Amino acid sequence: MLPQRVVLSPEALFQEIAGEGVILDLASSSYFGLDEVGVRLWQLLLADPSLQAACTVLLTEYEVEPAQLEQDLSTLVGQLVEAGLATVQ
Repeated sequence: MLPQRVVLSPEALFQEIAGEGVILDLASSSYFGLDEVGVRLWQLLLADPSLQAACTVLLTEYEVEPAQLEQDLSTLVGQLVEAGLATVQ
């Protein structure tokens, strides 16, 4: 089950470069990289913090099984939270 809301850190600066994303955490001065799907998730969460809404959009944009996408999103969100780049509500 996906968390309901993922709030991105205001201390995170995001830049997309050639289909990949780089996030700079101003609080720790550390970098975090995102692949194409991670970039799209970040963009969707900026517009709406609902992870379920983001999952629904991603299912229409990529050929992936819903269970696999949910697992991948949960893993990525966990990594973002661990890095201090997001909080789950």
